[in-house]
Amino acid sequence: MSNLFHIIRALKIIYIFSRKGILYKISNNNIVPPRFLFLLNIINFFVGKEISNELIGLTFVDVLKELGPAFVKLGQALATRPDIIGVNLANELAQLHDKMEPFSFEEVVKSIKSETGKEIKDLFKSFDETPIAAASISQVHKGVTYENEIVAVKILRPGIEKAIFNDLKFFKWCANFLSSLDKEILFLRLHKAVEIFEDLTKNEMDLRLEAAAANELQENFNNDDRFLVPKIFWSYTTKRMLVSSWVDGIKINDLDGMRAGNQDIETITKNSAEAFFLQVFRDGFFHADMHPGNVFILPDGKIAPVDFGIMGRLKVSDRIFLARLLKSILEHNFLKVAQLHSDKGILPFGSSIDAFAQEIRSLSTPILNKKLGQISLGTLLGELFGLASKWRLKIQPQFLLLQKTMVMAEGIGRQLDPET
Repeated sequence: MSNLFHIIRALKIIYIFSRKGILYKISNNNIVPPRFLFLLNIINFFVGKEISNELIGLTFVDVLKELGPAFVKLGQALATRPDIIGVNLANELAQLHDKMEPFSFEEVVKSIKSETGKEIKDLFKSFDETPIAAASISQVHKGVTYENEIVAVKILRPGIEKAIFNDLKFFKWCANFLSSLDKEILFLRLHKAVEIFEDLTKNEMDLRLEAAAANELQENFNNDDRFLVPKIFWSYTTKRMLVSSWVDGIKINDLDGMRAGNQDIETITKNSAEAFFLQVFRDGFFHADMHPGNVFILPDGKIAPVDFGIMGRLKVSDRIFLARLLKSILEHNFLKVAQLHSDKGILPFGSSIDAFAQEIRSLSTPILNKKLGQISLGTLLGELFGLASKWRLKIQPQFLLLQKTMVMAEGIGRQLDPET
């Protein structure tokens, strides 16, 4: 009965994807095994439609929102898998965020009462009923404590755990079913991707873990006056509620607002880039959801990130590999890039390093020959990861998450200063 339910749901989703043009885009993205391409083309012929590159990302997210919160999170996770969905779609999804309709204030009252055993009026001197942000898993309200601290109160959506759990069972079934049908799909290790996605999503549903991540990031930048992580109020924070200091700033992509505040945009651009590289290479612990809505500039010019539900980690060996990789890419030493992949075990044993280097050159040269402000190392890494199916590359999840984050960080930098 469970399998029948999953099959019916899968067919319904395929139909929706086809009607919206998403299936057409996927089938023309050179990522579908030939065995399935014929079937997709038949479906597209009868019910599908074409869709422009400009609309695919937005349409995809709109459909995922309709399907449920776990699907929105799945879309964000797919942004880290250019080896599965292709580089272009991955980059488009990396720029999209899960803004959702808020849940009612009555549900907020019930949630806080259930978590703390107290009424809102007993915890907060004031509490704004209208949320300032609503996402697929939680929403945020502004409040003031009785110690006159202005705070952001993040609350999980009612029933989100059950909804996520049901969707995760469906994702596991899809991964196992597809992997059993074709060796090409088996190579993508979809079941492993679902496991990683499950871990990330479950972490987001325990706000104590997000509070701990913010706390760790704050400690890493404790002596850096250019970077400010919101303070966590641990006495208020529970599994389903996180309370942190309020960030009173402007979004990092609000150039007019920064100019009006006499901010030094060049310095902010430089500090933002340095903060990112310090997280990656010094600490091996980085904010992995750095879209403009999660980064604010304070009146004194400090950079303040928010929302620490998705964080990435890199071991020392990963950081050394990445530093050498980027250095070799920038030096156009493509044979070295290929050798690094082989030494790391990403390129399978017995593969031709020379042939792989030639393919890397063909992908890298058009990107590296652009003007400085147009070069995207994040996109270039995505192109390299996109070779996974052809070359059987053993791409590791931490690099995929970093690649998505690099695309976001570069996008912010390019908005601030196109020549950086």
